[in-house]
Amino acid sequence: MLRKRLPIAVGVVLILIGVAALIHPQFSYRVEQHSQQVGSMKVLFETRKVIHFPLWFSIPILTIGAAFLITGLRKD
Repeated sequence: MLRKRLPIAVGVVLILIGVAALIHPQFSYRVEQHSQQVGSMKVLFETRKVIHFPLWFSIPILTIGAAFLITGLRKD
């Protein structure tokens, strides 16, 4: 039973990742944060990283996810 559901779950996850990469091709996150006391003010510095998901990444992920999903849904 688990052997039959695993390709379906992997397919759904890959399709979701592919669609998310198509809809939102940039993802940014905070790497580190520093604070510095300057007189009576506190200055906050933060570093952000941006990841770009190109189209050549999204389309194959969607295709592979669909293949896993079709394979899992196939009746034997």
